[in-house]
Amino acid sequence: MSASLGAPLYVGWQLTNECNLACLHCIEESGPGKALAGELSREEALDVLRRLDEAQVPFLSFSGGEPLLHPGFWDIVASACGRGMHVKVETNGHLLKAEDCARLGSLGVKAVQLSLDGASAGTYERLRMRGRFETVLEAARLLRAAGVPLELNFSPTRFNVHEAGLAIDKAVELGAIGFYTGRTIMAGNAARSRALLEPTEEQYASFFAQVRAKAAEYQGRLRVCCHEMGFLEELKVRVENPAALFILLPDGKVKLINALPFLCGDLRRQGVAEVWKSFLEGWRSPEVRGFIAELERDPSLVGRLHERVECSLS
Repeated sequence: MSASLGAPLYVGWQLTNECNLACLHCIEESGPGKALAGELSREEALDVLRRLDEAQVPFLSFSGGEPLLHPGFWDIVASACGRGMHVKVETNGHLLKAEDCARLGSLGVKAVQLSLDGASAGTYERLRMRGRFETVLEAARLLRAAGVPLELNFSPTRFNVHEAGLAIDKAVELGAIGFYTGRTIMAGNAARSRALLEPTEEQYASFFAQVRAKAAEYQGRLRVCCHEMGFLEELKVRVENPAALFILLPDGKVKLINALPFLCGDLRRQGVAEVWKSFLEGWRSPEVRGFIAELERDPSLVGRLHERVECSLS
């Protein structure tokens, strides 16, 4: 299907690598003072947005880092919503005040996704350094009071998997419409904390059983999306059937997918159609396929996922 399209259907746009938290598992290695050199300015981001709209990209997800820290965040979201694009915001929630939630509601964002990696302050705050459990709960309540559709994300670790079922209960209590989880990729910060973070296979089996049971319990009330496949297995599927989406980095560069180091273009200087063509060719590249095969032989290569490698498209 992707090959028949002239542009992606979905763009995951990391507006900035700057973040107010310092999470142990962050694959983007975001944090205070971690903005990338040459991140798109407000004006540059609005120009990229205009070109995505002209290419008829219908879905956008703004993330980071913490997207609210980008100086053009509100103008970018307002422009995207005003163009009729379907906008989702992924945030840690710590910067959201009541007036911000009301503004997101009035702009018509389709969803705001908060991270809730536990059902207690002890687990949540152990994973999300500088974060506060009660702060994210209050952000969830403010979003729902403003009529903003709420989604929650849960990253399993060896010290929070036992709370997965309780976290889903909390999602229902907060009025969320979606709960997203799956295996945590051991890249970026998570790679350095692997011994502390990575669940055992026995823990994962228990975790997935909890999630499946809660999905059945809340069927029709909460959409529970659980990705049980490991990222290597996902890459094997993607290389044969690329999804119609790409990852837009804070400086305008485009990646094939978060879980690979390969770049396929630069929207600061290239058109959307040109980058999309390179995206499709990139997935067929022997270099990309070879890296995925090597990753299966040597899982330690996961440490290279944040290197920036230009796809060889010849």
